[in-house]
Amino acid sequence: ILFRYCQLAVASEDSSILPVALRFITSQGRMKFVRPLYRSLYKSRFGRKMAVETFLKNKDFYHPIATKMIAMDLKVSGSGPSILTTNPWVLTGVAVAVVGVSIAFLRGRK
Repeated sequence: ILFRYCQLAVASEDSSILPVALRFITSQGRMKFVRPLYRSLYKSRFGRKMAVETFLKNKDFYHPIATKMIAMDLKVSGSGPSILTTNPWVLTGVAVAVVGVSIAFLRGRK
C-alpha cells in the first residue's frame, strides 16, 4: 500500500512524500518496489537530486542486479569493482575453466 501511495504522490508532484518515499526505498531492498520508485523520483521535478544521492549512499544495501538496473535508470555508475577484478583466485578459476572447455572442444572435433 505504501509503495502504491508513494508512486501516486510522486506522479502528482507532491513533494511532501519525499521523506516517506526515501525511507521506504532505504528500509527494504525488493527491486520490485525500489526500482519503480527510484524511476518515478528521477522523473519528477522535485526528487531527481535526492533519488541519485540516496541511491549512491545506499547502493551497497541492494542486490547487485538491482544496483546495476537502478544505476542505469538513474544514469549513474552504480557498479563497484567486479569479483573478477578483486579476487585473483576467482580469475584463475575462470581461466582454468575456459582452457579446460577449449581443450575438450578441440578434442571432440577430431
